[in-house]
Amino acid sequence: MFYITRFKDIERREYECEVVTPLFLGGADPQKAELRVPPIKAAMRFWWRALYDGEDTTKEMAEREAAIFGSTDKKSTLSVTVHRLNSKTALRDLPPGKMVPVEGKTYKTSIINYLAYGLFEYKNAIKKNVYTKEHIEPASRMKIIISFLPAFETDVLNAFKTLITFGGIGARSRNGFGALCCTEFIDQKMKKAGELKSFTSFSKETKLFNKFNKHENWSDALSEVGEVYRNARLKLDKRHSWDNRRFIALPIEAQRENIPEPIRHGRHAKPYFLHVNKTSDGKFQGQILFLPYLYKATPGDRSNQVPEYMAACGKMNEEIEKAMGGAK
Repeated sequence: MFYITRFKDIERREYECEVVTPLFLGGADPQKAELRVPPIKAAMRFWWRALYDGEDTTKEMAEREAAIFGSTDKKSTLSVTVHRLNSKTALRDLPPGKMVPVEGKTYKTSIINYLAYGLFEYKNAIKKNVYTKEHIEPASRMKIIISFLPAFETDVLNAFKTLITFGGIGARSRNGFGALCCTEFIDQKMKKAGELKSFTSFSKETKLFNKFNKHENWSDALSEVGEVYRNARLKLDKRHSWDNRRFIALPIEAQRENIPEPIRHGRHAKPYFLHVNKTSDGKFQGQILFLPYLYKATPGDRSNQVPEYMAACGKMNEEIEKAMGGAK
């Protein structure tokens, strides 16, 4: 349901949202699931920056961002409140989704566990992974209320719509967890213009891979895009090599395997956003958004590795495109 009100020059919007994929969002106790405002505002701020049209180093950008979201010197003019409608929390294993082979091994692994790495622990006593963090379950509903100054209406609403359409909130949101659905934002358009910036943002290099199959449940939809992402990344290098994979995300370190220090400490944000949409017919469909940026060798380093970074991402995109082409 969607409302518009104005009080003392403040615009207000209310949105009913549904949790599409498990939402791992903690509070004072990080093990307990809790709906909190700061992560929602932080996610909106991230997507506002991703949508910003101007130069990324200008005073104007910093001033407008601070005017909306606040800074150390200025209070935010944006207010967000969240109300639980029927949300349920749980501490239990997630459905495994598709089981995929592990390179060089005789066993298979859960693609959902692969995407949720870090949210569970392996228990030797029972020989399985056990989730240690609660999550808010899919199909839970919440009301998000956003209040803002009229001058910032376009900025705020576009940031929120983009968060709903391409992102998520909570842990592992780039891997498809914490996705929300809001019926007002189905079929939101993607921005594709501008040059690469020093941070994750939309540009002329942006790509959206969304020709995947529709599924009856979220886990099958996330499994499909998760497997495509994993297979594409594995094809970038031979086993135990990270020359190209390091540009995508920090490799998971296996037993008796040491990741070189320059790669470990030069970790950067992953430019791929896995996401599951709930479609208008009640089905679930995955997508992968590619948002590259000006890749620096290490934080604060003026040199860049943009050619190598874009070459690795180009190979990755080719593999995703080929795999996505098999979707019906």
